[in-house]
Amino acid sequence: MKVKIISVGKVKDKGLNELINYYAKQIKTIEMIEITDEASITGMEKEGQKILSKIAKDSYVISLAIEGKMLDSVGFAETIDHVTTNFGPSITFIIGGSFGLSNNVKENSNLLLSFSKMTFPHQLMKLFLVEQIFRAQAILNNHPYHK
Repeated sequence: MKVKIISVGKVKDKGLNELINYYAKQIKTIEMIEITDEASITGMEKEGQKILSKIAKDSYVISLAIEGKMLDSVGFAETIDHVTTNFGPSITFIIGGSFGLSNNVKENSNLLLSFSKMTFPHQLMKLFLVEQIFRAQAILNNHPYHK
């Protein structure tokens, strides 16, 4: 599985970066791209264009959106397994900025995924997402990490 995470905004906290990098190293085949966070809601379309330009044509796109489908960790692992079996090994995850994602990005996504009905900072979502991808791999490999 080849994973790409495109996120809007930079993770500035050293501790969060260390945790994100810890899980990313466990995944091994991961690429993380940061897009500049625009200062106002009018910049969402510009962010969207930048995001879409970074997505490979053969990649299955999962965008994090509050209105998306909610899954537990096992369901997330099953979704990843289904995607890699039926659509190929490349998955791109997208995390929006402070104003969310443009409609264009959502419309070009194969799946909208929600971690909660609550709103979280993109910095924390990046950590949550990387950890859940690692957990999904552990579940699919029957590794004891997932209890």
